[in-house]
Amino acid sequence: MKMTAAGAGLARVVLAVGLATAVTGAMALAQEPPKTPPASGYQDPEGVPVRPPAIDVEPVWAKPAIDTLATIRKRGALRVGVVHNPPFVMRNAEGELAGFSIDLGRQMAADLGVEVEFVPTSWSQVVADLVGRQFDVIASGLWVTPARALVVNFTEPTSIGAMHLVANRSMTSAMKSRQDFDRPDVRLVVFAGTSQEAVAARLFPRATLVKVEGDADPLAPVLEGKAHAAVVTTPTPQLLASQAPDRLAVPFEEPLQRTSTAAAIRKGDPDFLNFIDSWLAFQREDGWLAARQHYWFRTTEWMKGM
Repeated sequence: MKMTAAGAGLARVVLAVGLATAVTGAMALAQEPPKTPPASGYQDPEGVPVRPPAIDVEPVWAKPAIDTLATIRKRGALRVGVVHNPPFVMRNAEGELAGFSIDLGRQMAADLGVEVEFVPTSWSQVVADLVGRQFDVIASGLWVTPARALVVNFTEPTSIGAMHLVANRSMTSAMKSRQDFDRPDVRLVVFAGTSQEAVAARLFPRATLVKVEGDADPLAPVLEGKAHAAVVTTPTPQLLASQAPDRLAVPFEEPLQRTSTAAAIRKGDPDFLNFIDSWLAFQREDGWLAARQHYWFRTTEWMKGM
């Protein structure tokens, strides 16, 4: 059957509308996001929900770092902070600085090709002075502690330190145990604000702590009979007691506490830290470090010049 002209026109309109509808539908499908397929794969047995992004404080950005090595070489001197701490740091009969840490500072400066300047400070101020740029490095037999590591960067250990009681011989002759020293009538000398004070407070909570500061000799009150004992950080307690064998004694062979000692620098300078650690590794492998440790910690030869 033949289609009339009117019918043909209608068919063309219907076909055009159909094509337009199909195109519009395809475009709509293209704009719709794909449907998420059902969850599959690993299932968390704890059922922990997906957490939203964490809300935190603004990140703390470090200040521009100072090149300590370049500063030292430009200055022409390595500044070393020291605290009186035999046999690490002390003065000989001529009033000159001597000790294990003094040897470290002098040799490090020599290997850097600069002079060395020793800057005296105190245990209560040594870390603050380092942060305040009074010197470049602490070298005094400083104990490595978590609290200090929050403020400074420690190098590799330079030695093993120990904390001992050095007592007045006559006042403590009948005291045979640690419990004998943990009484209110017992007076123990400690450096204020240091590890010695913290250890003494923990091990002898009932004892009376006599706090000294600065360059004070903690053994002076013990020698004078004003205190029963002093808590001292030293690898050689017997050497300290041998300075006055008739008045001083070491009541316990085992130390109150052991820890590593190290040099310390300001945070934010990995190049300087890497140099010191590399320098220590070289001196350790070369045998120089062991020789210095033996001289200061295992012999009494150095005491002749004190």
